[in-house]
Amino acid sequence: MDNPKLKELLEQLHAALEQTQPVDDESRQLLAHLRDDIQTVLRESSASSRASLHRRLDAALAQFEDSHPDLALTIKQVLDNLAQV
Repeated sequence: MDNPKLKELLEQLHAALEQTQPVDDESRQLLAHLRDDIQTVLRESSASSRASLHRRLDAALAQFEDSHPDLALTIKQVLDNLAQV
């Protein structure tokens, strides 16, 4: 990965996801897909992998904004950084 700031944010987000306790199956699945997408971007950082991560992050932000505000803040930071890449 060429962007050290994005890499750092993705690693922080991955750690935050590991600490998040989802309350329903939909949230659990979303978190699992996010973890997979993060790992893919960290490995290959292609435009398509970043686009996939961006879509899931948008969905996660909407879903976790009220229930997990700290996680939502980290997601927002990653989205902002992805927009700059």
